[in-house]
Amino acid sequence: MIPEIEVTCRGERLFINSVTVEQYKKYISLMEKNDTEKFSGVMFFNKKIMQEMFGNELSLAAVGEIDAVEFLTAIKTVHFIMQNIVAEKMLNIVEVEQVEKEASAFDDYDRENGYEDEDEQPEENQWKVCGEIVDRVVKIAIRLLKNSYSQCMKEN
Repeated sequence: MIPEIEVTCRGERLFINSVTVEQYKKYISLMEKNDTEKFSGVMFFNKKIMQEMFGNELSLAAVGEIDAVEFLTAIKTVHFIMQNIVAEKMLNIVEVEQVEKEASAFDDYDRENGYEDEDEQPEENQWKVCGEIVDRVVKIAIRLLKNSYSQCMKEN
């Protein structure tokens, strides 16, 4: 059970008290695309997330009309739920062992002469990993529980 999120939009009181797999997948997708640090870009993604959470019943213009304090409180709660509750549990499903790179006496020499390893991979995006885990869990649910894909997407 998640905390209830309430907002008033155009005189109508709206609330969310659960998150479906489909909503979480959309949240992951938006967070993976959100690589901006500009305030306007961050607010655009926050509006899109809020729009998705309310099942696309609200236009972006309508989401923009929500009281600023109410909007920020609601979106902060959404991020808390998605990142500190759901994502944490998703990342704990698959334990990833971190490989530490040990320093060598020849590292400086290698750097100076261009012998650095080209195959060093940048750190995996947390949201990409969460998306892959959700996809695997959905496949398992389809195989073992004989659920359809649409049933899986509607689950909380």
